[in-house]
Amino acid sequence: MTTLTSSLGIQIKDGPQVSIPPIKTEVEAYDKIAISIEPGKDVTVDVQPGNKSVVFLLITSSLYTHPDAQDTEKLTYTPDEKEPINLENPQFFLGLDAIEKLLGAVKKITFSNKLASLPGESTPPKVDISILVARDATPDPSEP
Repeated sequence: MTTLTSSLGIQIKDGPQVSIPPIKTEVEAYDKIAISIEPGKDVTVDVQPGNKSVVFLLITSSLYTHPDAQDTEKLTYTPDEKEPINLENPQFFLGLDAIEKLLGAVKKITFSNKLASLPGESTPPKVDISILVARDATPDPSEP
C-alpha cells in the first residue's frame, strides 16, 4: 500500500482563488504510462489489468484540442465503451465513485489523434500522452 497525495489550486484572473489542501488516498498500485500517437492513428492503452477499480486518473498531453475544432480535427480519448471525450485540457479524476459514474470501469482507453496541421506546418503533429493511474490491486476475498 502506498499513499497518493494530490492538491489543486485554481485562480481566475482578477477573480477568486481556490486552493484545495492535499488529499491523501491509500492505493495498492499505480502506473505511469507514456505513449505517442502518430497523426491519424488510434492507440488503445490497458489502464487497469484486473477487476479492481481506478481511484485516481490523470491524463496530460503535449498538445490539446481547441474546443471549437471540427470533429475531424480533434484529439480524443474513449474510456472503455463510452463516447469519445475531447482532450482540450489535462484531465484529472479523483475518487472511485466519480470515476466509475463518469468514465466507467476504465480498463482500456483509446486515444485518437485527428489533429489538424499546426499554423506554419505542413503535416499534422504527433502527440505524446502521459497517464498516471492509481488503483486497488488485490482481489476481494469474496470474488471467485
